[in-house]
Amino acid sequence: MNIVSFDGQKEGEKIISLWRGHVFIMTRAGFIFAAIILIGSIPLAYPNPSWADQFLIVFICVGVFYLLLQIYLYISTIYILTNERILSIDQSKLFMRSINELPLHNIQNVSHTKKGLFQMMFDFGIVEIQTSGSGTAMRLKNVPHPYLVQQKILDKEERIKNKE
Repeated sequence: MNIVSFDGQKEGEKIISLWRGHVFIMTRAGFIFAAIILIGSIPLAYPNPSWADQFLIVFICVGVFYLLLQIYLYISTIYILTNERILSIDQSKLFMRSINELPLHNIQNVSHTKKGLFQMMFDFGIVEIQTSGSGTAMRLKNVPHPYLVQQKILDKEERIKNKE
């Protein structure tokens, strides 16, 4: 994950940290892929259906397409902390990307939440960033080690405010 620059990066702006969702969130896509292949192989259990192989091939193609789409969405969702701002690039669908930008000097509070057994076991969760005048201004979803992410943002934000 060595990104040295990104579209819209300002002159003199340096990347401090970069986060993606925890890899555990991809297990759901793996289970769905396996279920698609399993459903596609059901006709093979019956004696000599002539269309069983084609049926399985169609389901394998659908499963591979689904898995590749989920991998693309996972890789394309990224959170960037720079010395000036935080960017959230969220690819939620194939043709739907939302980009949220928050200057560090506007941050009032940063909190994190880990909900459920798997988030507690695998140490990932949601980091929420609040600004004055609004509730949650930015939400970093499924980031690994949310406490460390929270502390890194607070540390950078504190340095910015001390400069002013």
